Amino acid sequence: MDNRRNNVRDLRNKVAKYRALARGVTDAETQRQILQLTDELEQQARDIERGK
Repeated sequence: MDNRRNNVRDLRNKVAKYRALARGVTDAETQRQILQLTDELEQQARDIERGK
């Protein structure tokens, strides 16, 4: 259980880091790709929380 919480926390930390990075990027396509990655990471975190 503790390991799962750590994984979720680590994923959400990455999401926050990449979203901050995306705000500083001026290229729209790169920004879109970074935000797509954050969506995927957030979904992974949700899946881990649900036990999937």
